[in-house]
Amino acid sequence: MSDYLEPYRRAVEQLGPSFEALLWRNRDFQQTRFRVLIETAAAGLAPFDPKPAAGALANRVIADLGCGRADMLTWLDEHRVPFGRYIGVEAVPELVNASRVRTSSRDDAEIIEADFAGDDDLFASLVRSHSADVFLFSGSLNTFEQPAALDVIERAFGALRGQPAGAVVFNFLSSLAPHATSDDTGPAHRFDTSDVIAFAARLGPAFAVRHDYLRGHDATVGVFTQPARR
Repeated sequence: MSDYLEPYRRAVEQLGPSFEALLWRNRDFQQTRFRVLIETAAAGLAPFDPKPAAGALANRVIADLGCGRADMLTWLDEHRVPFGRYIGVEAVPELVNASRVRTSSRDDAEIIEADFAGDDDLFASLVRSHSADVFLFSGSLNTFEQPAALDVIERAFGALRGQPAGAVVFNFLSSLAPHATSDDTGPAHRFDTSDVIAFAARLGPAFAVRHDYLRGHDATVGVFTQPARR
């Protein structure tokens, strides 16, 4: 099991496959990050739609990397965001089982047990076998060192190259947060936000950045395979 998973494995051993084992600060932070992640994805995929989240993800196959207990799927349902199919990817077996219990009655959702950092073919397989065209990472890069996290994003985006409208959207703890040099983030790491933005600009023909939520505690970046067109 990859080192980045160790904090979650220990948390699950102590707390079971609970919300607390996901290591979010609180539920409000989790829910806000989901909202901004989806808004960023939708805005990049339908940039001139005045209400992008209403239809930009309809018919899209969303891969939720490090899905935990599939809480993002619940958020999509509760906020009535239409999508084509949800693929949750999780490497901690107890969380995989919890996600499968929550999705067992659905035809539009599937949970895959896999390590997105350790399986070099995973992203290509998700595109090839599941038609995934939107990769989402919400909190699942927090325990990575920055170079390793960006390597994951580059591999994910590489799997989408050639797709007519693909997206990779991820959030991370921002180095521009107030008191970033002194706060205790536990097993998580803050990333150099300027470096991440420069990376996104080099990676694809279009990117988006959000740093207007949670008082600048973290940032969300989306990279898209096609530039915006009217």
